[in-house]
Amino acid sequence: MKGKIIFGIAAAYLFLAVIMCSLIRRSQAIPWHEKHSTICHALGRTREGYHMTNSLEAFQYNYSRGQRVFEADIQITSDGVMVLRHDWNGDLGQAEAFGWTQEERGAVTAREFLDTPIYGMYTPLSLKDWFAIMESHPNIYMVTDTKYSPEVEKQFRLFVDTALENGYEKVLSRVIVQIYYKEMYDEVTAVYPFENLLWTLYYIGYPDRGEILEFMERKEIPVLVMPSSWWDGQKQNDLRDSGIKVYVHTVDDEEEARRRMTEEGVSGVYTDDILPSTAVQWK
Repeated sequence: MKGKIIFGIAAAYLFLAVIMCSLIRRSQAIPWHEKHSTICHALGRTREGYHMTNSLEAFQYNYSRGQRVFEADIQITSDGVMVLRHDWNGDLGQAEAFGWTQEERGAVTAREFLDTPIYGMYTPLSLKDWFAIMESHPNIYMVTDTKYSPEVEKQFRLFVDTALENGYEKVLSRVIVQIYYKEMYDEVTAVYPFENLLWTLYYIGYPDRGEILEFMERKEIPVLVMPSSWWDGQKQNDLRDSGIKVYVHTVDDEEEARRRMTEEGVSGVYTDDILPSTAVQWK
């Protein structure tokens, strides 16, 4: 009798596991931009109100609030390790430990970065750490913000190698690569056949309508991104009925986000604060 009970419990757990795996696969079959209208900027604002930390605690807090698409800033340390940080100029409460001065700032070693809490309380992350988080959270996506680089292929080779060498290749299917100019598409895809890309315009400015439509159709890029302040009636007319999904950044004011999404044709926003449960009302 006891054996039958144990078998029944094991069978139930197996059944639930199969169902959960099936639901996750089914969800991932739907393009991310059809499911999610908020992109959590720099892993989102922390519980205490700090933004741009790209920290473990920022992720944990915003994941608990329902965020599932996380934009992460990526930098390379002085010893060649990719980490999550916006740049090597911002203080983030680490400057003194790094030995920085007002005049001299720059990349530090991976150990120095990872051993120095952000604002004395938040856990810094390496890209390897982030990939481990993605593996343990199969319902999240990462939007890359690698900034402009004259060595894109070298940069993305390090990005991909960080995944491959640590057993995280599967998470690359949930990485959404931001490209900053048209040539970057070929540079990135020469390194790895990423499934998801978007084109963000803040670096090059707004091209003419024909250039946008031709490039995005030819490269099958579904999402265009620009600063919210750029979005106006002319651009709405340019992209109306094009099938292109437009996301704007960075929007923390709910009324602005509501107007953009309900009245002005925007599909989603990059945000520090606005929750998916709020944005879904405007779709």
